[in-house]
Amino acid sequence: MCNIDFSIIIPQRKSLDSLPRLFKSIPVSDKIEVLLIDNSPEPISGKDVQTIHPFQLLHSNPHSFAGGARNIGLDNAHGKWLIFADADDFFTPQAFDIFYSHFADEEDLIYFKSDSVYDDTLEPSDRNSLFNAYIDDYVLGKIDEMEVRLSYLVPWGKMIKRELVVQYNIRFDEVLAANDVYFSTLVGYYSKKFTIDTHEVYVITTRKGSLANRWDLPVIESRYHVALRRNLFLKKHGLKQNQGSVMFFIYKSISFGPYVFFSFVFAALRYHQNIFIGFKDWFKTYRKLSVNNRKNKAYIKK
Repeated sequence: MCNIDFSIIIPQRKSLDSLPRLFKSIPVSDKIEVLLIDNSPEPISGKDVQTIHPFQLLHSNPHSFAGGARNIGLDNAHGKWLIFADADDFFTPQAFDIFYSHFADEEDLIYFKSDSVYDDTLEPSDRNSLFNAYIDDYVLGKIDEMEVRLSYLVPWGKMIKRELVVQYNIRFDEVLAANDVYFSTLVGYYSKKFTIDTHEVYVITTRKGSLANRWDLPVIESRYHVALRRNLFLKKHGLKQNQGSVMFFIYKSISFGPYVFFSFVFAALRYHQNIFIGFKDWFKTYRKLSVNNRKNKAYIKK
């Protein structure tokens, strides 16, 4: 196989309709490999993907979810740089020119800004605001480098050198939701050289029924236990100040009855978690989530 510059890793489940849009945003080049990992209960074939763009179709166990699919992608990637995309998102027109401008950089981790739209209308949404705010705050000197490294808890909108992931055997959690949080934490922590580019390279979509818009119990439980595990890692590595609040999950658990609520509290105790972390920001966070939920009401799956 010739030398590969970029490996684009894309997990797929029930997103065949949006894949052509994503593929169209990726240049055709023998230096860019596109790895599509199908995680569907009923495996798809290459003919099911309506595109003329060359890609490699791989399959993962559907019970390993998107994290398992991404791990299959890691196992089969050959590029110097790893770039992740979700099947319902896409890259901006200038994205790969920007990626190539950093190809020879000494850094092993580069963060970029993103745009966001509603999937069905392509009208602007606000899913990019949180991650762009971290970048803006870092550029303005409001937060330090380690804080921005550990706050951008998604795999897309980044260039990651494959050798970093290989050296530290960094993998995605094979869980229902938040499979990327621990991966992103480890990449941010172990990166030796880091930088930011404020160009937008990626477009996030808000899609009806997607995991990002689901608040049913299995999803909440998955996100909660990943958050506890992440906080424990940060405590063990002298980064207590970078832990995230878990009170939102405990608050959400109340609506599922006392058994679920107390199971969440006991889980925090098992992880030696201070559930009052970030209490000064609770009201602000709750208000922001309430506003977002009202705005995205049609897209949220209960």
